Amino acid sequence: MKSILKLLFVSLLVIFSCKNEMRPISYGKDNCEQCRMTIIDPQFGAAMLTSKGKVFTFDSGECLVKYLMATGINEKDQFFVSDYCKPGTLIDATNAAYLHGDNIRSPMGGNLAAFSNATSAKAMQKELGGELLEWNELLKKE
Repeated sequence: MKSILKLLFVSLLVIFSCKNEMRPISYGKDNCEQCRMTIIDPQFGAAMLTSKGKVFTFDSGECLVKYLMATGINEKDQFFVSDYCKPGTLIDATNAAYLHGDNIRSPMGGNLAAFSNATSAKAMQKELGGELLEWNELLKKE
């Protein structure tokens, strides 16, 4: 009976330790998977959660896109970017609205900011100028 309980306990431990969930970026500690710089600015961070549960962090949305263009895109992976208006808040990169322009000073000089919705991106466009993009357009631009 004790060995059955031990086996059940170990099985449950394995099942619950294999969660596939995104963790927050540890600003000032995590390094960018693409450029290897320490991720500092919570307004521009990005991340990827693989289908196997591994988290990759990025200095900016442009680093995430460059990484995906170099390694290929797995449709089962999840992609996240920081909301420019809510620094440190990760949003779904595939549903985000993007603003690309010279007045946006992202860490790697890609001049790219992400927003949780098009309304926020358009409001910031009035202030900063630039071009509005969606995820698929962003992938084609690189």
